[in-house]
Amino acid sequence: MASSLVAITVFLAVGFTWAADPPTLEELAAVIDRVRNGPDGERVVAGHISRKLAVSVEVLRAQRARTGLDWGDLLIANLLCKTNEPTVDHVAAEFRGGARWADIARHHNVDLDQLRSDVRQSQQAMEQRTEDRAPPRSSDSQSSPPTTAPTTVVPTGKGSSPRY
Repeated sequence: MASSLVAITVFLAVGFTWAADPPTLEELAAVIDRVRNGPDGERVVAGHISRKLAVSVEVLRAQRARTGLDWGDLLIANLLCKTNEPTVDHVAAEFRGGARWADIARHHNVDLDQLRSDVRQSQQAMEQRTEDRAPPRSSDSQSSPPTTAPTTVVPTGKGSSPRY
């Protein structure tokens, strides 16, 4: 009886593990595009992709206009082209022609697991805004000179050591 119960438990655990397929590249791209539609999302998404790819936001905007890809798909297209022959325009045409990102990656001998991992990390960073930076200070606050006075005053009492 106990061995049957253990066997059933193992069978169910393995079944649930197999059922939990990783998200597709298309699903990850869709999440990135949802982040883009959120508050200040365009800045967060474009900034992250620019830093990830070491490409200016202006170049990325030009690629978007030329290819018609959303930000998530544009990230995938650029990652596919990072170490291989095809251009962003070429893989964008394949995708717009109906091919799935996984098929395009296989066709161009790109490690699908590594690609999925890279896109997933970017998607999570954008969702959590881990790289989000505060806007630059206004010119008024930058024009005032920094203070050189101490920021903390430590009172001295009786005795030789300062009190904190």
